[in-house]
Parts: sequence; C-alpha cells; structure tokens
Amino acid sequence: MVLPIPALKIAQLRTPIRDKHTLVPERNMYTPMNTSSGCIPDAILFDLDNTLCTFIDAKYAACRAVTDYIGTGDETELFQYFLRPVHSFEDPNHIFDYLKEKGVYTPASADHAARLFEDVKIAHIHPYDGVHDTLRHLASLGIKMAIVTDAGSEQARKRMKKCDIDCYFPVLITPDRSGKRKPDHTPFRMALRELSVTGTIWLVGDSVRREVIPGQELGFVTIYARYGDYFAQNNPECTPDHIIDRFSDLLSITGLHQIRS
Repeated sequence: MVLPIPALKIAQLRTPIRDKHTLVPERNMYTPMNTSSGCIPDAILFDLDNTLCTFIDAKYAACRAVTDYIGTGDETELFQYFLRPVHSFEDPNHIFDYLKEKGVYTPASADHAARLFEDVKIAHIHPYDGVHDTLRHLASLGIKMAIVTDAGSEQARKRMKKCDIDCYFPVLITPDRSGKRKPDHTPFRMALRELSVTGTIWLVGDSVRREVIPGQELGFVTIYARYGDYFAQNNPECTPDHIIDRFSDLLSITGLHQIRS
C-alpha cells in the first residue's frame, strides 16, 4: 500500500535510471540515530514490496501494458487511479474505473486488462541486488526471519516465489491473516508469536509510517530501506536507528559485519 499523493508529485518521481519508465526513490535528509545495533538480532522482520523486491517499477510496467492494450491514456494516469482511497492499492476495480472513464469498458476487455495487468506485474517483480546473498548469510547465522506485508497472502506468495525467497521465510503475515494493516502493531506481534522469538528484533522496511514508527513504538531496532521509498516527501518526522541504501548494507551494521563470511 502507498499513501495517496498529488499527480504532480507522481510525475516528479519518474526520473529514469535504467530506462525511461524506471523510478528512482526520492532522497530525504534522515540521519540514523545509532551507529550500532548493539548485538546480533534474534529475529528480523521484513517488509516485502520495495524492500525485498521491486514493486513500483513493476506496477508502472503493468499500467503501461494496459494502456497499450486499450489504445488510450498512459501509465502515469492509470497509476494514479491506484492511489485513490476508494479501493485498495491492488484492487482491479481501479482498472475497471479507468476503462469506463476512457469509454472503452466491456466485460471482456476489463477481464483481459485485469489478467494482463497481473501477468505483466509479476513478470517485472525481481529481488533487489544482494537480497539472496544477504538472506543466505542471515539464515546461516541462525537469525529467524519473517515477512510482514500489507499485500494479500496470494499476492505476497506469488512475489516471494517469483523472487525465489520463500525458503527464507517460514512466517508470512498479511492483513487477511492478522486482520490488521501496518502501522497497527498486531501484524508485528503476530509475526513474533509465530517465530516463537523474544529478545532483539530488527524491523526492515521502506516506509517510515508503516515500519519505522511502529517499530520504534514496539522497541525494535528500526532499519529504514531508503532505496525503496518512492514517496519520501510524505514521511512524518522520524529518526530510524539505521538507514540502508542497498539491501546488502544490512551486513555492514555492527554485529553482522564482524562475522560476515
């Protein structure tokens, strides 16, 4: 899920780095509060989208495929529909509304557009560089790991399988399982119960509002994945314990770096 933001700001995010449709997360001026976590974590809770795997780029690619199919509009315009509060961020009704607005809606075209969107989106989802090596190292240290995401179970498992990371996460917490969405504390507490873990907990995510702030409230070591935050201009004031600009930077945090393979 993402917060609704003005159309102008969406356009400003679309700065090319690999091709004209690839997004660059907006930088901010956060300074990490600590330089050391103090000890090896007993468990690490991860967000999924834009933390472990690319998502916004994939969403744009899927929007582009739909607008190419219907022969009108553009991906930025359709993407903005998904930011409306009338439906959840992954609800296909956004696509249906867009087709109706463009005057091209038919039941058959809507069904095809929705399936096309999902197929293209999953095809463009990939793990960030360093994810596999880093997760492998964390697992070798005996650190328990779970994913806490606002994506539904079916969507989350598809992405995890596509990125080949499902083997690292015995616990997956989604809103359809916990009954709550982040920043509510319920999903995080549920993850800890299912991991059967106490002690030092790290929380890694790209959202200050949905991960860093609730993580601090729960007493976790908070790690802000700045590389995945495409909507940093909406962030409330907050100071995470650590900031990483690459996923592999996790291993540079004192405690893990000292015993890195």
